[in-house]
Amino acid sequence: MSAAPTSSATKTAASPVAHLPSRFAQFYALTKPRVVQLIVFCAFIGMVLAVPGMPSLQQWGLMAVASAGIWLVAGAAAAFNCIVEQGIDAKMKRTAWRPTAKGELSNVQTLLFSAVLCVVGSAILYVFVNPLTMWLTFATFVGYAVVYTVILKPLTPQNIVIGGASGAMPPVLGWAAMTNNVGPRR
Repeated sequence: MSAAPTSSATKTAASPVAHLPSRFAQFYALTKPRVVQLIVFCAFIGMVLAVPGMPSLQQWGLMAVASAGIWLVAGAAAAFNCIVEQGIDAKMKRTAWRPTAKGELSNVQTLLFSAVLCVVGSAILYVFVNPLTMWLTFATFVGYAVVYTVILKPLTPQNIVIGGASGAMPPVLGWAAMTNNVGPRR
């Protein structure tokens, strides 16, 4: 006797887990990769402008390490933002797909992920770039994730104006990464 053939529709209908994105994809989505790519791109522009002439191989390496550290801390801020705004995100078509809005990741998982990204990114910046860049990047995290998202956004329509300081920081982070200061090139 042969077994009755099963269709792929029957298999996937029996397994709702098959429709869920992988855990990696869920955590990666928390970092808002398109936004973070723009942040790192703007930081990279600051790095290029800080170096007179063509960067050396060592400077290219520093740019890569600084970009990685900035990416991790910016991703941490984005993940933290997903926790704070999960209720709002669930109601908006543009953001309802986010893993926190859909309940695919818990607040504890997301907070732990955000903390790990922030600590690792900050450590990379402190050890391999310079402490100034680490502190400026961390201050940008606090400015966006706490001051803008938690305090200003629900309280005032001026949140964009005041919170814009965080959005303007990436070129400064890039400059600081290459020069270890925020003043003009010396």
